Amino acid sequence: MVPVNVAGMTLSKQAVVFERKSVVPEHELLSVALSHRLGAVDLNHLKAAVKHLPDLVKTERGFSTQKILATELDLIQTVNAGCDAVAPLHPGYKPADWLGEDQRRAIYHVLRTSDRITGLRGLAGSGKTTALRELVAACKEAKIEPFFCAPTAAATEVLRKEGFEAKTLLSLLLSKQPLSKDKLVVLDEAGAVGMDDMKRLFDCARDARIILSGDTGQHASVARGDALRILERHSNFKSGQLTAIRRQRKAAYRKAVELAAQKRTVEAFAQLERMGAVTEILADGPHDLHDSAAKSYLKALAENKSALLVAPTWNEIEAVTEKIRTALKTSGRLAGEEKEFQVFDSLSWTEAQKRDARQYRPGMAIHFHRRGHGFNKNETVAVVAVENDSLKVQRADGTEAFFPLGQGSTMCDVGEKRKLNIAAGDKLLLQANAVAVRKHFINGELVEVRAIQGDSVVLADGRVIPADYRTFTHGYAVTSHAAQGKTVDEVLVVASSRSLPAVHQEQFYVSISRGREHCQIFTDDSDLLRSHVTHSSARLAAVEAMPQRDLLQTILQRGNRFLKRFRQRLAQPISIESTISTERSNNEIKPTEQRKPTYRISV
Repeated sequence: MVPVNVAGMTLSKQAVVFERKSVVPEHELLSVALSHRLGAVDLNHLKAAVKHLPDLVKTERGFSTQKILATELDLIQTVNAGCDAVAPLHPGYKPADWLGEDQRRAIYHVLRTSDRITGLRGLAGSGKTTALRELVAACKEAKIEPFFCAPTAAATEVLRKEGFEAKTLLSLLLSKQPLSKDKLVVLDEAGAVGMDDMKRLFDCARDARIILSGDTGQHASVARGDALRILERHSNFKSGQLTAIRRQRKAAYRKAVELAAQKRTVEAFAQLERMGAVTEILADGPHDLHDSAAKSYLKALAENKSALLVAPTWNEIEAVTEKIRTALKTSGRLAGEEKEFQVFDSLSWTEAQKRDARQYRPGMAIHFHRRGHGFNKNETVAVVAVENDSLKVQRADGTEAFFPLGQGSTMCDVGEKRKLNIAAGDKLLLQANAVAVRKHFINGELVEVRAIQGDSVVLADGRVIPADYRTFTHGYAVTSHAAQGKTVDEVLVVASSRSLPAVHQEQFYVSISRGREHCQIFTDDSDLLRSHVTHSSARLAAVEAMPQRDLLQTILQRGNRFLKRFRQRLAQPISIESTISTERSNNEIKPTEQRKPTYRISV
């Protein structure tokens, strides 16, 4: 039998399975563990040994870890401890009369609540930016300076363009800026923040007021833990609700987005079908769905409308991009000769994957976004060989060096190089953050090429992409992740049956809600697509998968501060499938929305 310590040593390297999930099925955990020691560990012995590992937590849906469970409970406790803990921000403030009724109610909530941590939930296109501007005006009257931040550089840049002084969440955390009780932190796009980063913010702003602004119906974080959703469902967290969607100008289109926002996706899809906004066409043939989508995109541009193509996979994106560029060349809109560039495509590895030597293959590329270990910022090297816990790499000048795996993984990204042809008039999607000659390049930004000068790309706005920035691709079509936060006149959604595994409820909602005037869906199987848009990508939290008896015992063991309230709860029948505490009325999105049963944890 494999000793427990051997199994523990095997499983201790499996951080990769918990980097993006809080709860992992047993078969997935065991599979990764066995792959590290092929032939050396017996499966049945490993299963038995896993039950005795102190760091793992057995749940009804697989395994979590003690650290993950503790972090979730800490977040819940922090929110609950902040209820009725501060004086209202500015209870006498009168929002502008021209604001919508829901906007005024949401602002009243934020300004009059006595909770230290509160929320501003804005559905896609509901005028959240307008509400935030009114919040700034109220803070100015109250002589309180709000600090705005967002989880990504793209979301932060959106705030800046709207007139807010903002920085990325990471920048705020690294700055160690004192956030005392007279400070207010506004975290925008909070639904895209993982559990660990949310805890770091709570720890950093232990005494400050915090407003979490976001929509859990859209894409969540890549890192594990849908933090905002956990707080909405399992703590006493309350939000001001922006419920009136304002982006869509036509009532029928707006109705479809409203239904999608309420997670009534089958009804939303039916509404789009009634509008004639779902086009079913063969995936292959002389006039396939990619050709049809490309023609609709070019027609919108010819009418001087802004347009965006959204697709669930990169294969789909490349197929429709090829159609568009061919048509642009034929019409002469892509002028001059094309130039071939070697670009970097990230593999989007987790930190654990980057530390694992077994993941690497010769020919892969490593791009450094920070200086260290003898490598320069923005330098890209090619993997030559894997030697123990180091990589032999080749620099651009042909010289070789060694890059040690481990802590160095945080300073680089791993990907592959490929050829990309670019011409004047092309649209590009930037895929990394950079600063060159005091000009910023933002991950997720869509730009247009004005000219190509040697190894540099001159953009229409005058910026010049430097020779050492090669993290971009064509920008005619994007994923829904890249589309989130963008608004155009017409949004065109492409989803063939080959891409359906990447389609889900949140992807559908984000995709269809980007347009002001029009939305059109192109698919080769509308029935299959309709069934896939009902699947949610929300990930299970440890507190949701724990057996109730074990969860209560864990909470009680955390200290006397939990005991009083839980004695009251222990006298009641407890089921994770039924609601224990009454949902606070202003935590509802709409009277018609049917929320799933919620188990609230009072700690």
